[in-house]
Amino acid sequence: MDIKELQKIMQENGVVGAGGAGFPTYMKLTDKADTILMNCAECEPLLKLHRQLLEKHAYEIMKTFDMVAETVGASQAIIGIKKSYVQTINALNQHIEEFPRVKIHLLDEVYPMGDEVVLIYEATGRVVRPGGLPIEQGVAVFNVETLYNVYRAVEEHKPVTCKYVSVVAEVENPVTVKVPLGCTLEEVVAQAGGTTVKDPVYFVGGPMMGRIGNGSDPVTKTTNAILVLPKDHVIVMKKQRTSSIDLKRAASICCHCHTCTDLCPRHNL
Repeated sequence: MDIKELQKIMQENGVVGAGGAGFPTYMKLTDKADTILMNCAECEPLLKLHRQLLEKHAYEIMKTFDMVAETVGASQAIIGIKKSYVQTINALNQHIEEFPRVKIHLLDEVYPMGDEVVLIYEATGRVVRPGGLPIEQGVAVFNVETLYNVYRAVEEHKPVTCKYVSVVAEVENPVTVKVPLGCTLEEVVAQAGGTTVKDPVYFVGGPMMGRIGNGSDPVTKTTNAILVLPKDHVIVMKKQRTSSIDLKRAASICCHCHTCTDLCPRHNL
């Protein structure tokens, strides 16, 4: 299979980056990439989707990863995975000898290891300039679920119509589920046994970079996790705080002594 053929399959089946940005995957296919990376480093706490999916479908995803490397002519295919994901690593090791081009690179359990720029540096030593793209360093990065969707498109001729979503925090049974695109956040949370708090807030994504959503919001191709939190949780309150309030609070403190009077020596400089 050549690059154009694989690009066409990806386009026709709606394969985009499932890690969050939703970047069209076909646009990452280029012979300028001498190295491709698989990102299996959950970027934030509580997220388990990628390690679980890779553990369950290790062979299919590794086969697809190797196929992508061969298609673009990459000499290296590196799976970046946190060393604490022991069960997933064991699943990979059962098949690693079948794919000589594929290597496993163990990562430390630190934040934000899942960021592709950080992953590229840790796995290859290459530095992507601020605002630059990985391909400038000869690297293309693919998310675990994205590669699984490529497998389904190539091998099973199935378009992307579903999404894997982790439902965690204040729910009866934290779980990762496969749901159709377009179903509501409330419907997904119901599959985890419902909420355990009154007036729950649906936080979409991880606790660091996520956003507050509504129960009626639809699941999209980039919905990775739903954190159900009480409305007075610090994460929720922080997201609700506006930058204008922060600026006013900062302006009210003019120096190290936290005062703003004529007696303040720094105030009179």
